Amino acid sequence: MFDQRYTPVELKSTNLFKPVQLTDKITLNHRAVMAPLTRFRGDEDHALKQTTDYLETDDWKKGLAEEYYHQRSQRPGTLIISEATFISLKAGGYDGVPGIWSDKQVESLSKCVKAVHDNGSYIFIQLWNLGRQADPEVLKKDGFEYLSSSAVYSANDNAVDSTKKALACGNHIKACTIEDIEQFKRDYLVAARNSFKAGADGVEVHSANGYLLNQFLDKKINHRDDQYGPQSFENRARFLFEVFDELVEEFGADKVSLRLSPFGTFGDMSGDSDPEDTVALYSYVYDQLEKRRVAGKGPVYLSLVEPRVTNPFFTEGEGELLNVNNEFAFDHFKGLIIRAGNLILCNKFTKQIVEQNDRTLIAFGRYWISNPDLVDRLENEWPMNEYDRTTFYAPTYKGYLDYPYYKNK
Repeated sequence: MFDQRYTPVELKSTNLFKPVQLTDKITLNHRAVMAPLTRFRGDEDHALKQTTDYLETDDWKKGLAEEYYHQRSQRPGTLIISEATFISLKAGGYDGVPGIWSDKQVESLSKCVKAVHDNGSYIFIQLWNLGRQADPEVLKKDGFEYLSSSAVYSANDNAVDSTKKALACGNHIKACTIEDIEQFKRDYLVAARNSFKAGADGVEVHSANGYLLNQFLDKKINHRDDQYGPQSFENRARFLFEVFDELVEEFGADKVSLRLSPFGTFGDMSGDSDPEDTVALYSYVYDQLEKRRVAGKGPVYLSLVEPRVTNPFFTEGEGELLNVNNEFAFDHFKGLIIRAGNLILCNKFTKQIVEQNDRTLIAFGRYWISNPDLVDRLENEWPMNEYDRTTFYAPTYKGYLDYPYYKNK
């Protein structure tokens, strides 16, 4: 069923359909990027499911997750950002989410990477560490503490009701020790090594949407009194840059990227409660990234969540912040910037921002779930399939592989 809320606009002649060089080895044929999309199709060992017992048509010939990535990368020269992937079990806290610390996980991910590459497209693996967004009951079951930048519970609970669960199960929130931080830094390196062992083109460090690295950046949560505390922007961003710099040092500037959400509210982040502090902090972060970029130390791109979507569980338009925007990023960081956030239904805005410079790429999420041929639909002004939110996190092929193409392949 087509989404009646969607009205196509002409995009074929815009920058969205002009090639862009991502690295010396990667040139994209267009600037539509598949955003990272958590789908909960991992097995009990946190490996992407590759079952074939779901097969009901000759069109589906691959394992479950392999087919999913194959479908969405069929337009050659597309950049795919993988679903968020746990760097370690300690950094996790949800069942059904893929990880990248074991040989089994690498083997499964490599099938997805190969499917993308066989289509002439590219894939970066998003590296994830939940912090206080985790389910404390799941962490306790797996033998781990419930950690954040500081021992501060979320006042406005997240998707899994973490505060209530932490108090109920006795896995109370704790501030990361220096030892915890050092272990997580090692985990990021292992996760990246395994991503590249699986054949990935790069990794994206997830420091957005209220997850652990974001919890260190946000002074509402970070109450530490050590070198990672809120006393300065340098301290707040220290953990993030230590992770980023170590990845670049080992793998190269052409392999590491970063995602941020300056005005996000999900997980009780600051959002626009103190916009002056937010703009100042992220201006510092962007300046530091620009210094690294000029010195040949990355990032490949900077991915920003627009304040048009401050919480991934909101519907389009809900919770949009109208008094702030991400435009200031372009004044500080001169590399490629991916922008994401309700950019299908608000496609007139999409057309505006992709045309304002030659450094903007556009990430699309929910509608790439329901439209495996999304790029073709955007180019040809075809209608969009509706998405079914009830199947976003369902552990089945329904709502995962069975959305129709506009034209049969």
